[in-house]
Amino acid sequence: MHPLHRTLRRLPATAVPALVASLTLLGSVALPTSAASAYDLRLRAWGLNTSGQLGDGTKTQRLTPTSVVGLSGAELNDVAAGGTGGSTGSGFGLALLANGTVEAWGKNDKGQLGNGATSATDEWAVPGLVAGLGGVEAIAAGGSHALALLKDGTVKAWGLNDKGQLGDGTVVNATLPVTVAGLEDVKAVAAGDTFSMALLRDGTVKTWGNNDKGQLGITPRPASSTAAVPTATPATRNTAVAVPELTTVKAVTAGASHAFALLADGTVQAWGLNDRGQLGDDTAVGKPYPVPVLELRNVTALSAGAQHSIALLQDRTLRGWGNNANGQVGDGTTTQRNTSVPVPGVSGVVGIASGSAHNLAVLSDGTVQAWGLNDKGQLGDGTTTRRLAPVQVLAKSGSVSMVAAPSSGSFSLAR
Repeated sequence: MHPLHRTLRRLPATAVPALVASLTLLGSVALPTSAASAYDLRLRAWGLNTSGQLGDGTKTQRLTPTSVVGLSGAELNDVAAGGTGGSTGSGFGLALLANGTVEAWGKNDKGQLGNGATSATDEWAVPGLVAGLGGVEAIAAGGSHALALLKDGTVKAWGLNDKGQLGDGTVVNATLPVTVAGLEDVKAVAAGDTFSMALLRDGTVKTWGNNDKGQLGITPRPASSTAAVPTATPATRNTAVAVPELTTVKAVTAGASHAFALLADGTVQAWGLNDRGQLGDDTAVGKPYPVPVLELRNVTALSAGAQHSIALLQDRTLRGWGNNANGQVGDGTTTQRNTSVPVPGVSGVVGIASGSAHNLAVLSDGTVQAWGLNDKGQLGDGTTTRRLAPVQVLAKSGSVSMVAAPSSGSFSLAR
């Protein structure tokens, strides 16, 4: 690592711009080849940057992709994005390195960077190590908390814990990783705004945290289809509990306050907040227990934002549903969709991610398409114009393999 990177990583966001500005005084002084190559970064970020969530050493909003300091694509296995408040909120990023460690940057007021810092230093505009973590296999980022799945099948968590979203049996925030209680043989993790999910190797799902919108999915299903939808109970869980009746699950996804389980047969179950049809069950009534997403088959991946959802199908096309006020469903309209509709104009998709009201799709040629709200430049097309249909992200090359966006935020990451 170049010495400059180490210096930047020790500084909070407020100190970094001054240091970067002073470095410009070097003018045309040539850096050694080894140092120059360190700046040929492949992890990119764009959009809102009020908390340093783009990781570029500044708090400047970016309408096109900028490089995250110190992280090259070759050393990354995964990226994740968290945040709250949509276009007026904060955010943070996570990167899983090939050596099994995790780096984090952005907002840290609740300890979501996992570096042990207090609220006195609550923003970091460049990546730094999450303390004490190794052997990490997967990561997830919520509104103000984070999860790390370890290779031994256990899970660590850190950050905000007011709703028990860390799953350690308390409601005490953690600035350093803590163990999620009672979890083993975990295969995958997901994080919503204030809740968390774990997929076990036996195909079952456990959830914990906030349940005010039924996002834990643990409320018993009514005895008949005509019975009233029960109130979600309990309001919170600070340890993991099984979602009833789910068995053959192969992937889990969390929106801000709704959740999905992708089953082995390619169908999808959904639960939680449904005020804008984001569950896709042809209603706008919340469900605190799993229900089938209608008219949806052959699904291979899912992403979810604040109030909308996207599915990647086996034929590499997309379907979207839910809130569409900013074109985030991608069907060229602003009409709310309570069941899924095709996303035209984009095919050959190999990866997807959803922000609060925008989406990203990685194509087989390594380019990225984006659509939806763009008031903070989160689509990366050089404008702040919302897009009702997919447009090209202005990337430097067609080498992207994965994307990430926060389900309650307005920025984007691509590697």
